[in-house]
Amino acid sequence: MSIESMLDALTDSLHPVLYFLDSGKAWLDSVLCTFPGKLVLATIFYLALPRILSVAPRQVQFAAKYLFFGTAALFMSAVGCFISVGCALLDKKHLVIHISTKIFLMIIEKPLDIKFHVKNEERLKITPAIVVCNHQSTLDVAVIGRIYPIHCSIMAKRELRYVPILGTFMKLSNVVFVNRKNHKQALQTSAYAIGYMKKNNSGMWIFPEGTRSHSEKAELLPFKKGAFHLAIQSGEPIIPVVTQNYSHVYSSKRRYFPGGEIEIRVLEPIPTTGLTVDDVESLLERTRTAMLESLKDMDMNQATLSSTKHFKTEQLPVPLQDMGGVEDHCEVLKKRKTLRA
Repeated sequence: MSIESMLDALTDSLHPVLYFLDSGKAWLDSVLCTFPGKLVLATIFYLALPRILSVAPRQVQFAAKYLFFGTAALFMSAVGCFISVGCALLDKKHLVIHISTKIFLMIIEKPLDIKFHVKNEERLKITPAIVVCNHQSTLDVAVIGRIYPIHCSIMAKRELRYVPILGTFMKLSNVVFVNRKNHKQALQTSAYAIGYMKKNNSGMWIFPEGTRSHSEKAELLPFKKGAFHLAIQSGEPIIPVVTQNYSHVYSSKRRYFPGGEIEIRVLEPIPTTGLTVDDVESLLERTRTAMLESLKDMDMNQATLSSTKHFKTEQLPVPLQDMGGVEDHCEVLKKRKTLRA
């Protein structure tokens, strides 16, 4: 048989296979053009994303996760606008932030490999109250998604209302904006917040540091006095919430985003009944001291855990332990070499 006839026979035998592959490709293309097909493909990619990112180089991993986080945040803001309309129609405006941030956390938790462990979460059921939490980075949105009380609003700096999409969502979510640069307007905002809390029997979530710390250590920025004035004027207790320093999970400074576990502690409520304006400073210091102590304790626990994970104990191999020590093992090796020789 000539080479040409052999090639012709081979081509004829492969023809059904090539036809099947072409048909399969055409079918796959037609399926992927449909909405269900695209949805299935997106789901497969979403489920595979954590494994893909886990083996990616550090810089690629950071960029991909940061982009995914930002996209998810924009999606949450856009969806939150529609949720706010639905909640308004049902007279459930207090649920807007709670639902929106929960959806956000559900989207990012697995791809970014973030897990939260909360201690004493039941203390957040005390409403109304002023919830104060340390502020580290934009990842705190996920913290809010994990433990945000149902009957609560957020007090945020006025500049955020002008951020595209996010600002619209926050305005529709009844976020209380405060202008910290104008003392008179800040007082008016405080009075409005007190009235809002009493009318809706809700709490107020505040970041007393006023801005993100981006700290790599267990430390707090100086606290603003606004939250403590509000607590004393309203007569409601302060509930300190402390999020562990999570630079081991995410650090914008080091372009580091491996994911991991983050601990959150809800501390004992601090009553404000009977306090006056003269007690603002002492209330601030008491709250900050309690939060800082808890933050340092969590940091110490994290350091101990990290050192334990990286500590490797050198153990003798089983045959060595069975033979009673190094000298016996060496003798056995010598005998084996002699026998082989």
